[in-house]
Amino acid sequence: MSHSGVLSDGETVTESVDLSTGSNTLDVSTVGEVEVAASWTEVTETRDPVVEVNGETVSYSGTLADGETVSLNANASWLREGTNNVTVYVGDGSYTGAGPEPQVGLEYRHDIESPRTVTYESEAFSERYNISKTYATERADAVLTIPHARTVISMRSLEYRLNETGTWSSVPQSASNLSGTTLTVAVSDLAGNPVPKGTTVEVRSVGSRLKPENAEISVVRATPVGFDLNSRIRLESWDSTSSLGVSSTPQGNLVHYATNESYSAESDYVELYGDGSQRFYAPNASSGSALTLNTLPARVTPERNSMRVRVPESANASNPEFVVEPASVVGDAWTAEYVAGTDGTWYAVTDDAGNQLGIAKKPAAIEVSRDDVGLVSIEATEAPSVSAPNTVGGGIFATVTTGNLPTLLVLFGSVGMLFVAGTRPARSRDAVDDIAGAVDGLISNIPRVGGPIGSGVSAAVSGVGSALVSVGENRLLTGAVAAAVAVAAAQAGLFTLGSEAGAIIAVAGIAVGSLFLLREADEFTTARWIAIVAVAGVVALQGLGETDLLSALVNSQAFLIVVLIGGYAAIQLVREYRANNSPDDDRPQVIIGGRFRSGSGDDEGSN
Repeated sequence: MSHSGVLSDGETVTESVDLSTGSNTLDVSTVGEVEVAASWTEVTETRDPVVEVNGETVSYSGTLADGETVSLNANASWLREGTNNVTVYVGDGSYTGAGPEPQVGLEYRHDIESPRTVTYESEAFSERYNISKTYATERADAVLTIPHARTVISMRSLEYRLNETGTWSSVPQSASNLSGTTLTVAVSDLAGNPVPKGTTVEVRSVGSRLKPENAEISVVRATPVGFDLNSRIRLESWDSTSSLGVSSTPQGNLVHYATNESYSAESDYVELYGDGSQRFYAPNASSGSALTLNTLPARVTPERNSMRVRVPESANASNPEFVVEPASVVGDAWTAEYVAGTDGTWYAVTDDAGNQLGIAKKPAAIEVSRDDVGLVSIEATEAPSVSAPNTVGGGIFATVTTGNLPTLLVLFGSVGMLFVAGTRPARSRDAVDDIAGAVDGLISNIPRVGGPIGSGVSAAVSGVGSALVSVGENRLLTGAVAAAVAVAAAQAGLFTLGSEAGAIIAVAGIAVGSLFLLREADEFTTARWIAIVAVAGVVALQGLGETDLLSALVNSQAFLIVVLIGGYAAIQLVREYRANNSPDDDRPQVIIGGRFRSGSGDDEGSN
C-alpha cells in the first residue's frame, strides 16, 4: 500500500489490502511526520456447521472456504404437520466475543404438501431474507416468521409478491409485526383468508445493522419499516474508545442522537465526515448501558474534514437544535438541510444569540461558513432582502475568535516582513549581518567545536537572509509569494471567504495591481486607473457576489458618489485624449529657462 502526494492538515487518505488469516505484520514508512492508523475486519471461518430440524441434526465436519457450499440431506420423517423449526449452529460453541460471530448462509428446502424455500444472507451492515412458500392446501390465518439476528436495529424494506408474477409491493404495516428483532408477516392479509390452495407467496426483507467499533451490542427493540428510527439497544461491551457506525440505518444521512440513556449522557456526540458518514460516541457509557437511538430531521455535512454535533435534551423532531463543534480542524464550512420542511420555504441556521448564520430556500441546503458556532437551530424565516447579506459572523474576520489566528498572523506577518525588507534592502542586509554575527558569537562560546559551527551557521543565516531580501526587492515575486500563502491557508481551512468578501478582495487586488503595473510602465493616469477599477468592480460585484450586489449598489445612496467619481474619470479621459491629439503635437518646441545669480552684480543667462 502506498500514497504519493502531500496531505494538508486534517486530510486523510485510506488504502486497503486483502489480508490472509493468521498473523500479519504492518510496516509503516513515511516521508515527514504523518499519523498512520490501521483498521481491519476480522473474519471468522465457518467450521463444523450443524442444521437442526425439529430436534434432529445433520452436520458437516470441517471448514468451509469463503463462497464454498455443501448440501446436507435431512430425513423426511423429521418433518411434521404444521410448524417445523430449523436451527443452524456454527462453530464449537467456544465464541467469547473476541472477534466477529461465526455466520453462515443457509438455503433450506423441503417438498411436501407446502413447498418452501428460504434464502438467508448476512452482510456487514444488513441481513436479508428471501422466503418463498407454496400452499398445497387451503390455509386459514397463515403467517410467516423471520427471526432476525440480535444486531438488526431497523427494517430497511419489507416486500412481497404473489404467484411469482408482477412487481414487488411493500407489505402494509397492518400486515407485519416486529417484536424485538423477530418479524411476523400475516400472509392471510396479503393473499386472502383463507389462503387459496396453490398460492405462492414470496416475502423478502432487509434489516439494517450498526457497525460497532471496540464494542458489542444487542438490539432490544428494532424499528419497523417506514417509521423514524426509534430503536432501543444495549451496549454489551463498551468503553471510552467504543463507537457505533450509524450510516447504514434507513435514515443514515440524518443526525443521530440518543435518548432515555441509562448513564449520564452530556458528552454524547456524533462525528460527521465529508463523505456523508457518521459515528456515534458515548464516552460516559459502559458495558451494560442502554439507550434509544433517534434522528433529527436535519442532514448536516461538513465541506471537508470532520465536525462534531451534540444534541441537547430539549431537541426533538419539531425543534431541530444541536451544538456544532470542530473536530481536528477549526473553521470548516458545513451545510444543513431541514428534511421535514416545506419546499419553497426559507429556512435559516440561527445561533443562540439569534444571529442567522446561513439562509436558503428549501430544497437548497443552508451553507454555514464555520463549524465553531456552538448551539444552533433550524428555523423558518422570511425571504432575505436584496441588499441583506446571507451570513453573519462568518468570513475572514471570524478568525479572530478561533485558534487559527496565531497561525495566520505568523504566515501573513512573515510576508509583510518580506515586503518591508525589500523596501530597505541595504538596511535589511545590515540587520541580517548583525543577526548572523550575534549567532556566531553565541555559538563560538562552545568549547572546541564552537568556532567552526558558529562560522557555518553565521554564513547560512547571512545567505538565507540575503536571499529573502532579494525576493522582497522583487515586488512581482513578493506578490506571488503572498498569493501562494493565501491560497494555501484557505485550502488548509485556516480561514474562509464568503462570495461577497471574495468580490471585495478581488476588486481591491485589481486596484492595487493595476496601480503598480501602470506606474512601472510609466502609463499611469488617474482617469485610466479609475476606469480599470470601475470595470473590475462591476464584473466582480455582479459575477462573484452571491446576491445581486450591483442592483443593491444602484439602489443605494452611495450610487451618487459612484456617479461623481465616474464623471470625474470621464472628464479626465477626455482631457487626456485632447492633450495627446492636439494639432501642435507634431511641431518642434523650444523650451528656454533662465537663472539669476547675485553677488557679482552681473546677470548670467543660460540658453
